[in-house]
Amino acid sequence: MTGSRIGNWILGVELSRGSLGTTFRATAVNDPSRLAAVKLLDHELARRPEFLKKFPGEMLTLQRLKHPNIARYYDAGVHAGVAYYASEFVSGTNLEVALRTLKRPDDPGLNWRDVVLSIAVQAARALKHGHHRSILHRGLKPANCHFTPEGVLKVTDFGVGKLFPLNPLTLAAEPFGTIAFLAPEFFTGKPLTRRSDLYSLGGLLYTLLCGRPPYAAATAAEFMHKHCYVLPDRPIQFVTKLPHEFDELVCVLLNKDPSRRPPTAATVLEILQQIRGKAERKGETVYWPVTDGTDTMAALVDDNSATETESWERPKPLMSRPKVVIPLFCALVAVALLLWFWPRPTATELYTSAQPLLASDNPADWDRAWDEYLEPLSTKYPGEYTEEVRAARIKLSDRRKLRRAIDDGAKLDYSCESERLYLRGLAFAQVGDTAEAAHTWQAVIALDDKIPGAERWSKLSAVGLTELVDRKKSHEKRP
Repeated sequence: MTGSRIGNWILGVELSRGSLGTTFRATAVNDPSRLAAVKLLDHELARRPEFLKKFPGEMLTLQRLKHPNIARYYDAGVHAGVAYYASEFVSGTNLEVALRTLKRPDDPGLNWRDVVLSIAVQAARALKHGHHRSILHRGLKPANCHFTPEGVLKVTDFGVGKLFPLNPLTLAAEPFGTIAFLAPEFFTGKPLTRRSDLYSLGGLLYTLLCGRPPYAAATAAEFMHKHCYVLPDRPIQFVTKLPHEFDELVCVLLNKDPSRRPPTAATVLEILQQIRGKAERKGETVYWPVTDGTDTMAALVDDNSATETESWERPKPLMSRPKVVIPLFCALVAVALLLWFWPRPTATELYTSAQPLLASDNPADWDRAWDEYLEPLSTKYPGEYTEEVRAARIKLSDRRKLRRAIDDGAKLDYSCESERLYLRGLAFAQVGDTAEAAHTWQAVIALDDKIPGAERWSKLSAVGLTELVDRKKSHEKRP
């Protein structure tokens, strides 16, 4: 393909091969100095006429991604029946190549302060930019993270995964491949959200810290099982000097439940900033990427303005003007005095007010009793009504657990009998009834040839049986 013309690009050397296609270094037809990375799509879906028809239009949304940590999208099209898209060429190496060649992260020269934190910040900035434009990455992994010679992280293939719905069972079980970083939602059929990308970010950071991904597996089905039901070892077990806050962040990002992960990439950046601040207060020097694109432009505008209009005097900040500060200070003092002398309800009044709500048959009244009366009672009067408050807390906790269990049960939508039996066996395993779990999973395997679409659940059941046997052996070896 070297020397061939694809759209407005002349293909050069081959850069890489992946599940979607082959990427070439290319130059623009009308400007040989302009470089690009052109990917020719050879995915089965990319050969369908309906896909080729809508492909260029679907890719236009990627033009909204303009950020220093995201490889810029140029154009897309179909040439001689082959779909392609062109994006910014990054001359450095990707993290997958680096992970295969660099020393362990806990060795001198590659530690969480100098490398991993910088990558985390830049990757989170890229995700934040894309998410604010309603674009998910859907496939963040080391091979999609490139470093320029200047040390800037560039995330590639942003948003392309939306056009190629994944069938996890067809993915190669490679240590640094796509399936090693997919969120559990990919396998359970739940809708993908921003938190799905944050799970992949957690897997990426885990790999950088520990020298290996969170899970190792020989097959795609085993990867699926571990992503959904197995907890990885904590990073701090491999990197002993890792701050507990960083360890906790990675574990939270890898939580199976999306609702328990950070809500946004901006939240992740705030946590990373706190980790950096705590380390610097201990006297440690932490490398922090200077700025994202927005801050850079703001700094340039400020610098240029100061240079061109030297006689211009900046207006005084609002809070430095006496006419503003004095009335504001008086108002704050008045509010503080009012709050200080405002009569507070006694412990007895709070408890008495909560009683009718706790006696109600409406569970919403129980929540109100806790939020408005019992929680303030336990906070302001910790030594009074202790047993009554404890009993109310247990009652609310039990109700919430019951409601969560009922909600989870109501969400189950079985695609076939094999899936129903597989989940039933999983429930037996979770409560410790291994014999019944094994019996149920064996029934799933027996149905493999009789029910369409049962292959996925049969493979997962086989993985579950193997897990039960391994655990039984490990228990028998214990003294």
